[in-house]
Amino acid sequence: MFVGRRYIQQGGYKGWAIRFADKVKANGVATTAYSYAMSEDERFEMTRRITAALNLTSQYTTEQIEQMCAAQQAKKG
Repeated sequence: MFVGRRYIQQGGYKGWAIRFADKVKANGVATTAYSYAMSEDERFEMTRRITAALNLTSQYTTEQIEQMCAAQQAKKG
């Protein structure tokens, strides 16, 4: 469903929104605006991190990402 999609950090309150790169502003994906336990700098950095992670894994299905996470956890075991 999301394989091949690209994401951008754009708009939202103080730049804390993640959106599909190929869609208009209304198509938000996620926000850190309500992460009140984080400082404003932490929210902005987390938005950057989530955007980077989504773009890094955009060629995988959700199931493949979950399998990679499980394999990584098993290594740490």
